[in-house]
Amino acid sequence: MNLVIAHSAQIAFAVSRALNCTDRTENGDYTNDTGSIVITSVESSLVEPAPFQYYAGGSDFIKTLPFIPKRYLYGIRADNVGGKFKVSDEDKSTVVRLQALVEQAAEVIFASNNGSEAQALFAILCQAAKAGRRISRMWLTTLSNRAITYAYRNRESGRNITRIARSGFVHHGMNFLFRANVEQAFAQMYGKQSFPMERMDIAALWLLCNSYDNMKVKLPKKTRYGVGITGNWNGKSVQLAPAELWTKKSEAQSLYDKFMKLNGKTVMAEVVEVNPKVEWRHELLNMVTLQEVAIEELGFLPARTMAAADLLFEKGLISSPRTSVSSLPHHLKRHIERRFPEAKAFPFCPEEQIPYCHGIITTERTPLFLSDDEQRVYELINIRTEMAFDSARCIEVGIAANIEGVGLFGTAELPDDAECVTGNIEFTISGVSIYSFSEHSPETLTAATFLHDLNELVNTGGDTPSLLPVSSYRDCGACLQRLIDNGFVKYLLGDIEPTEKARVLLSHAGHLELADIGKYITQIDEADALAENRKPTKPVMRDYENWLHPLILSLITDKKSFASKVSGYTCPKCGNHGLTVFPATIACECCGFSIPRHFHGYDLTDKDIEQLVRYKYTSPIYGFIDRKGRKFCESLVIDNRFGVTFSAKAAKIYG
Repeated sequence: MNLVIAHSAQIAFAVSRALNCTDRTENGDYTNDTGSIVITSVESSLVEPAPFQYYAGGSDFIKTLPFIPKRYLYGIRADNVGGKFKVSDEDKSTVVRLQALVEQAAEVIFASNNGSEAQALFAILCQAAKAGRRISRMWLTTLSNRAITYAYRNRESGRNITRIARSGFVHHGMNFLFRANVEQAFAQMYGKQSFPMERMDIAALWLLCNSYDNMKVKLPKKTRYGVGITGNWNGKSVQLAPAELWTKKSEAQSLYDKFMKLNGKTVMAEVVEVNPKVEWRHELLNMVTLQEVAIEELGFLPARTMAAADLLFEKGLISSPRTSVSSLPHHLKRHIERRFPEAKAFPFCPEEQIPYCHGIITTERTPLFLSDDEQRVYELINIRTEMAFDSARCIEVGIAANIEGVGLFGTAELPDDAECVTGNIEFTISGVSIYSFSEHSPETLTAATFLHDLNELVNTGGDTPSLLPVSSYRDCGACLQRLIDNGFVKYLLGDIEPTEKARVLLSHAGHLELADIGKYITQIDEADALAENRKPTKPVMRDYENWLHPLILSLITDKKSFASKVSGYTCPKCGNHGLTVFPATIACECCGFSIPRHFHGYDLTDKDIEQLVRYKYTSPIYGFIDRKGRKFCESLVIDNRFGVTFSAKAAKIYG
């Protein structure tokens, strides 16, 4: 029996219809007459990374910063009840039901349109259900019977799926580390949940503030002038323009006067190139361009756009909106040409170039009973789909002329069946114009412009484009939405501007690499590359931990934000005399060595700190608290990486 697990009930229903699984089991799952396929669904949030409160014994504060866990924990979602995390009875029954299905399955199949982060959580779900079975993936692009059947027959398994999951685990780990450390560092300054942050947010906010400030700088106005000629050739109106522009109006006016004397006369020109041309006026939408166009044309913020688009996908009216590409695979060629006869010359891509998702298109289903938001987003996608397949065939002709010692060039379009060769032609001047333009900087920063610039950096500025469905770490629209919702950005009628809260945040972090968009792009590219190679994940996470540690340390040792005093302790790492004492840590300003003042639920005393600094270990300390809330006794040591940890029992460093 093959077990198909979808991440929503609507997708499970669509898959059941496509695979002819119309019978229902006792638990409400779908199956066929022979029972060879069973289709079920689980909520996408059933499995999640453990929240930082789990590491902190249920507390909403992590006092030990920088916080780098020894292991990154995942599991079934649980509620924090009095400091203890408990899984609800409903979720327990769901896991038991999955275990029973997995025991009977020969293959477990994940049916989804999401990317690497979802694949990682599915791997955890299989571990929770004790799935010692073959695991594969259906890459859902459209919830039509044809697309689902194709995805089922061409489902992917093996190392490639494992690598994609590994990449997702690294992204989850980086997200958790950043969110826990940055939020907790600012919580020590301003209080709980004062600056909620995700990985991209600080870098995006720095880019927004920089763009906004640059717009407010008044640059000297530079005006340039040009002269153009309009004429007739072969029954076509052609415009010729010089390659040179003039900074003085008098120079352009002098040339304009010379050309005006030739108005109505015939001069010699030359056809320098003749090229057949197929002009595709628009590309298909992907998730990035859908969010940009929706802001500009509909006034919808990204959250509103994606909510409507996801519902349209689940209703089978459009292909998956969470796509990173604008092309179509070759196996859709016959289907698209049947629907759009004018798409016969459309450039379809080989399957291996876009194996996971494709550009957003509408399906053949009739849209019925849509909400206002769904209707408007559907019409937007439908129009762009038709425009993408509407090509214009013609012959593009390049024409050059030298008139009054000035070289001019222009192009003309002839019908596809016209005959034209290079050589001399007669060109009749019918009009002359003088024009000017100035470098104009907009006075306001629009959400559409900022989102486009951010997407250009994050989703096209890397070494290699990501072909997987878009996950949270590349969702620039969700980043902009968070900045607005969390009070960092003010949005009004399409315009955005940073708030005072944003300025306060950047006053602390703007000079750190936390605000470096280039560093962020390098990190997500490196994690994405794990889906394409055999590189182990531990070195990537270790590099990220080593990068984040000193940045968080600089936040919690900021003398402008925290009270501090110089102690008499000598740094055990570099020998500097006079470690600085802060509320959360004791740090060396020379080498970055630090000792947390709170460790595993216990506040270190002056005696404990003195022993650590002088002897690099302490006497046995009673009062540490484990994950289950129980107190225990242990000694602390400074390890060979100059971090504080528990002593190994075999070391025998105390009697």
